[in-house]
Amino acid sequence: MAYRYRRKIDPDSESDAFKYASRLFKYRMRSEAEMKKRLLERGFSEECVQRVIEKLKEKGFVDDEKFSYLFAYDELTLRNHGPRIIKSKLKALGVNEEIIEKSLKRVLEEVDLEDIIKKLLKKVSENPREYLFRKGFDPGILNEIDYGGE
Repeated sequence: MAYRYRRKIDPDSESDAFKYASRLFKYRMRSEAEMKKRLLERGFSEECVQRVIEKLKEKGFVDDEKFSYLFAYDELTLRNHGPRIIKSKLKALGVNEEIIEKSLKRVLEEVDLEDIIKKLLKKVSENPREYLFRKGFDPGILNEIDYGGE
């Protein structure tokens, strides 16, 4: 088995921590708590991580409000997950409850939820309420939407 050589890091090197954080951002945006956790796991000191997080905030790379909004929008429109699942995932990523609520409210105002639910229900052969509940939607939402079933 081939092992990848990993150079030893200086726990107080802000430049190394910043480079590592930049590499993480290549894949997707991160919450502040998630970035802090990843930097600490990598072996950087608490003080170094705090300074790097502040720099990332100043440059606009770490912004929990922006992250929460974009994450919620993508989860709803691309993965068709409902508000309940989105909220749970954002909590797991360390986003503040208040920010989550604000982001979800904004996304739900911008997106046509009825279209998403109708699209989801087109491919369902089972009980639509149970299916929507598993996808993270309130099962009572079917009472508000004319989806052509039940």
